[in-house]
Amino acid sequence: MTSAICAVPAFLFESPQIHNILLAWAPILYAGVLSCGVVYTLQIIGQKNMNPTVASLILSMESCISVLAGWIILHQALTIRELAGCVLMFIAIILAQLPQKAK
Repeated sequence: MTSAICAVPAFLFESPQIHNILLAWAPILYAGVLSCGVVYTLQIIGQKNMNPTVASLILSMESCISVLAGWIILHQALTIRELAGCVLMFIAIILAQLPQKAK
């Protein structure tokens, strides 16, 4: 569905060549099948017996984990602001997990 929706502006604003698209069949298939199909299926299976609150807090760390993985694995440069944002999000998730005091 995403590829069909994105094809319209691609043909309107760019000049894609079918030959080049066909040359990239392996990465396109990998992204479509593994990234979307397999990973989301495994995510649903993993969340099946989890507390919904805990699952949502863990999934909210996705952006921090992807930034840190890019920093560590791909050696991408991060600004102090980006690192501080990751630290603040991590602290907020930890604080949300702490038990509340009884009143």
